[in-house]
Amino acid sequence: MILAGNSRVAAALRTLAATMGGRWSRERRDSMFLLFATALTVLPHTGHLPLWASIGFFLPFAWRFALVLSGRQLPGAMLLAIAGIACLAGVLAEYHTLIGREPAVTVLVLMLGLKLLEMRARRDLFIVTYLCFFVLLTLFFYSQTPWSAAAALLAVTTLVATMLTMQYGEREAPFARRLRGALLMVLQALPLAALLFVLFPRLSTPLWGSPEDAPGARTGLSDTMRPGAVANLAQSDEVALRVRFEGATPQRRQLYWRGPVLSDFDGATWSEHRPGPQSASAPLVEVASYSPPLSYTVTLEPTNHQWLLALDVPTALEPVAGAQPGVSPELTVYAAKPIVRPTSYRFQSHTDYLLGRDESPGALAAALLLPEGYNPRSRELAANWRAADQDPRRLVERALALFGQEPFRYTLRPPLLGRDGVDEFLFSTRAGFCEHYAAAFVVLMRAAGVPARVVTGYQGGEPDPVSGAWLVRQSDAHAWAEVWLAAEGWLRIDPTGAVAPGRIELGERAQPAGSPFDFGFDPSRSFLGTLTLGLDALGQAWNEWVLSYETGHQKRLLARLGFSFDSWEDLAALLAGTMVLLIAAVALFTLHPRPARDPVQAAYLAFCSRLAAHGLRREPHESAAQLLARARPILASERFAQARRIVTLYNALRYAGPGEPTPGVRHLRRLVRSFR
Repeated sequence: MILAGNSRVAAALRTLAATMGGRWSRERRDSMFLLFATALTVLPHTGHLPLWASIGFFLPFAWRFALVLSGRQLPGAMLLAIAGIACLAGVLAEYHTLIGREPAVTVLVLMLGLKLLEMRARRDLFIVTYLCFFVLLTLFFYSQTPWSAAAALLAVTTLVATMLTMQYGEREAPFARRLRGALLMVLQALPLAALLFVLFPRLSTPLWGSPEDAPGARTGLSDTMRPGAVANLAQSDEVALRVRFEGATPQRRQLYWRGPVLSDFDGATWSEHRPGPQSASAPLVEVASYSPPLSYTVTLEPTNHQWLLALDVPTALEPVAGAQPGVSPELTVYAAKPIVRPTSYRFQSHTDYLLGRDESPGALAAALLLPEGYNPRSRELAANWRAADQDPRRLVERALALFGQEPFRYTLRPPLLGRDGVDEFLFSTRAGFCEHYAAAFVVLMRAAGVPARVVTGYQGGEPDPVSGAWLVRQSDAHAWAEVWLAAEGWLRIDPTGAVAPGRIELGERAQPAGSPFDFGFDPSRSFLGTLTLGLDALGQAWNEWVLSYETGHQKRLLARLGFSFDSWEDLAALLAGTMVLLIAAVALFTLHPRPARDPVQAAYLAFCSRLAAHGLRREPHESAAQLLARARPILASERFAQARRIVTLYNALRYAGPGEPTPGVRHLRRLVRSFR
């Protein structure tokens, strides 16, 4: 049985190499090629398909592969109909609909698997091939990274090779030549694809939906904050934004990337006071004379939110995607539309400033509100502080001293908190991360009569020596507080720094001194870190030059090339004219008649060139046998024997009649290359 199984596998491999003839073997050969290309097409989808759907595709795939090896009959139509109904039922049970991106792609992949069991005619092979191209297109609904593009390009090349295989007659070219031909066709298509990419009118919105949030809690930004709701907050090393400074880079402790400001508190959850852009003008920002402006470019990953992260505080904003960003009274910067793809923008900030000294009485009153009936012990403590000393600055110092002197600890695995979460945190658990400390501090300040609010964003980052940019990851997500003092306006206070100063100076991923995970220098870890940064730099270049290529980039690029357009009609005319010129140029070089190249004659001429190096030049009228006769007295016996084998093989290949077995051209080339 084992020998029989091995012989079937060997036979299948021989059919893949096109060494078997006949109609039955030809069908097996085409099916094997197509199965290989189909597997490469569906594999990138397994990362976002439900597990049962991936199994639902590869079960029919394995079944068809076994049928190709055994040559047995395909399943009947009734069985395929039942399987199709079961697949649709599974999709309905998973998504509760057949309409939408996820259910549609899942149905397409499942039906592609079932179609493999229905390939009976040559027409079915082409249908499966076209379905594979469509499945490859849907891959970009989920991921537009360079790795997805590389996987799609590999699958496309294999599919084109499969289509070439199906065009051959009974006598086929070797597998390497087919693959080389497919790769050549793909390379020839790349200039046209690049032309279409550069000149095709850009759409203001993507063709498909925005990214969806994955389930489960992890570090990152949100438009709400509820300390104590998540007991185990997992870190994520995904890059949130990339920053390129133009000139000097501020110190890491100054890198506060301002996001949503949370002012409303219902006793459990903090949220924005008035979500969305509120004002086209920023609040009063007074910049210190000694504070130089910091110009930088941010590339923000998709968030499906409108806020734009800016170094605290932004003082000059440039248009984003053709629209001027809005600024809320809390100095949160908002884009005109949700960020659904990597977006680059250029801002200017100052790190030494006075913010909102002219704050309105209504805003200050809102920054003092606390819900009734929550956290009585915290409110009592703050009231006692205020009764003893009403100076706002000393109240701030007293709250920070509480965190610094009492046994509070910083942890990403705090215990769950109940209804009076701030009370439990301050007087019982005393363990939490930045959200706990910022929220508790703001509650204490409001209870003591000091206007305060929570600011969320990111803190810190790490330099990338490969790209020269700063990488700010999701694990750098942070929350701090702002209090309003009459002489200074809104003042940033980071209570986390009173408990874990290393979090501010070194970042979330830094290990404390003496940590059991601090192993010192590790060459393998250093190499992996460098490799990761290099891949990230490649991904960033892809984002900047491909994914972020929109109308503004297109206009600037064409302007540098000497073209300008005012409407999409002008751009379409330029695209059509350029394509006509490109096609005409290609036709000029490819459509003129060229003599067919004889590989046997080319190998013989190479042999004659090697003889000429020995002083024996072939005459135009001279045959191979006559040339060999003249070479006999010149060449050594061993070299002459080698020349005789070359001439004998050349004559056999050159003058063999139809159907006569002759050695291959490759053998002749090897003999010529070995002749010195």
